[in-house]
Amino acid sequence: MEHLRRFDRVVGAVTQAMREGRIGFSLQQVNAVDDTGEVLYSECLGRLVERDGAVRTSEEFTAFLEASGRVASFDRYMLGLAFEWLDCNPSGVLGCDISAGNILDENTWSELYDLLSRNREMASRLVLEITECLPLATLPMAAEFIEGARELGYRIALDSFGTGHSTPESLLSVPVDIVKLDAFFIGRGQSGGKGQGKGGSKGFLHHLVGLASCVAPTVVVDGIETYGQLEAVKKAGATHVQGFLLSEPTLYPVYCGQPAPLPAAIRRSAGSRQLHS
Repeated sequence: MEHLRRFDRVVGAVTQAMREGRIGFSLQQVNAVDDTGEVLYSECLGRLVERDGAVRTSEEFTAFLEASGRVASFDRYMLGLAFEWLDCNPSGVLGCDISAGNILDENTWSELYDLLSRNREMASRLVLEITECLPLATLPMAAEFIEGARELGYRIALDSFGTGHSTPESLLSVPVDIVKLDAFFIGRGQSGGKGQGKGGSKGFLHHLVGLASCVAPTVVVDGIETYGQLEAVKKAGATHVQGFLLSEPTLYPVYCGQPAPLPAAIRRSAGSRQLHS
């Protein structure tokens, strides 16, 4: 029962924060391996600002939104913020997460596609990072959505490849422009000990990068925190990296949207509810 109450509190707090304009994002760059000063784009990392000023990262609540079926609203909200930022920063290029759950429902699919279509003049400056809360290869509408978004001019990145539902089947079944390898693999590659010999985890990273590069011209390895990891990724053949070594995002958001009108009934019932109250 307590788990269900916490679940409701988190989902309600995020929904209310969107209404009040307390959702925003920080930025983390994706840098070229051969020239780390070259930035491919900056990923939007979701942030929720509590009424008392505390900041929550999207990792603290996204799973709750996915389980409740409310992640589509959050994704559209974040996309709206990204388009606002791009409109104010004509030379900027962003990456924004889109959960594969958005593609399950036809109405949700249509709303998301309409938002992308209305802002297609900024398509070349926005990368859609598809995160797999469901097996992407089994969704019949996935390829249609991705192909439609690419026709509008958006680039598609398959996020966290190699973990969870992201599999070689996913990689080969949908057209993508960028493949992002999860930080787990570079962690294994630098951990030392078991698996570091011939055919060990460094070799595994090399083969994984090779597989990704067969279907996408850009391969990003996430979670880079040391120069040793950067060198390992370079030797493995990746084109880009992301991580604290080259770009440490701020906790407080660099951009938030404008508050939307909050109905009186919601104001009375909402009180001062917070994410972790």
